[in-house]
Amino acid sequence: MEENSNTEEIKSTNETVNDASAGDKEGAFSKKKSFFLPGFLLGMLTMLLAFAVLVIILCLKKVIYLSAGGGLVDAEVTSKAETIKAYLDQYSLYETNEEDLKKGMLSGLLKGTGDKYAYYYDAEEMQALVRDYDGTFYGIGAFIQSDPDGNSFISGTYENSPAEKAGLLAGDIITHVDGKSTKGYDRYEVAQMIRGDLGTTVVLTVLRDGEELEISVKRDKLKKIDVSYEMSTDKIGYIYIKDFDDVTIDQFAEALATLKGQGMEDMILDLRGNTGGLLRVTIEVAKQIMCKGKIVTIENAGGKVKEYECDGSREFKGRIVILTDGYTASASEILTGALRDNGMAVTLGTRTYGKGLVQNFYYMSDGSGIKFTTNEYYTPSGAAINEVGIEPDIEVELDYEAYLEDGSDNQLQAAIDYLEK
Repeated sequence: MEENSNTEEIKSTNETVNDASAGDKEGAFSKKKSFFLPGFLLGMLTMLLAFAVLVIILCLKKVIYLSAGGGLVDAEVTSKAETIKAYLDQYSLYETNEEDLKKGMLSGLLKGTGDKYAYYYDAEEMQALVRDYDGTFYGIGAFIQSDPDGNSFISGTYENSPAEKAGLLAGDIITHVDGKSTKGYDRYEVAQMIRGDLGTTVVLTVLRDGEELEISVKRDKLKKIDVSYEMSTDKIGYIYIKDFDDVTIDQFAEALATLKGQGMEDMILDLRGNTGGLLRVTIEVAKQIMCKGKIVTIENAGGKVKEYECDGSREFKGRIVILTDGYTASASEILTGALRDNGMAVTLGTRTYGKGLVQNFYYMSDGSGIKFTTNEYYTPSGAAINEVGIEPDIEVELDYEAYLEDGSDNQLQAAIDYLEK
């Protein structure tokens, strides 16, 4: 617009000069002379401005080109994304939400790595994860396990918890949460469905003795109970570790001290259904039992190796039987491998899951975050167990029907029998 305006101004001056030439030539010459210098300067200024605008445009085009073509989100990807959104807006049977689509794109970026443990979490989900590892959550206070058919069921409730007060019982199979089917979801995902805001109500549909029941439970603020324990016999203590969260360290120490005080000489360590948790917590739990020896070795993508060893400050001198199943994974496999490879325990049950990988979390500026695999780990004997698992020293299949019917546990009994021999 600046260039066009100046051009019109120059044209207007020339036309005035031409009109003057039809009359007094001297006057015309005088006018021409008086207008020449300002007109020349104005023309030069116009050319300089035009050149500057051209340079700026070319620079901007270069920056746009480099930013669009030099990364993942190039012009082609952006164009395709907008085209897909247009198709969805026009033809999709389902309502599309722009924020959900953006989240899906970021999640898809991590899925594109082929790392099945890589996830994108929005800010709210990251906060929930932090609370979960801290051991504080808003829920109903129920322990949830999975059976071989993939059904999630309640294996117990916290004392004086909303779940206990509402009448939920061990063995109740959870079929729906707030009307949504739990089919296809693992126990962790079902637990996340049950959790929610403080004071809100969740409706569980459960199967009990073939009868379908709907039970409403009001959520409350709870502290996770990751460790439960009791004396199985006069000399055998039983400790169950559900997850490896921050609260696990102190809860396990309390369990050890209490059971020792009650006469525990040998221990049954139940890691069935324990899908893992924090590596540092697992290390600290191992140190409460082991005296000396290697706990685990981890190797990062660059080939750098780090070994974790016991400091010799603590030791459990009795025999240990570790109960395992197909859901014993990750951190719980580290503890299993550490105790078994150092000759401190035998394993009983079924083969573990086989997750010999370590993931790390990374925060974004808006509170969101990502998780992906950064290390592979090896048991003290040097075994890589990823997608292999740990075979039990004594294989015993759990009788699920009996367990659900009357709570009897043939694997636990087999461990007691072994230690009593």
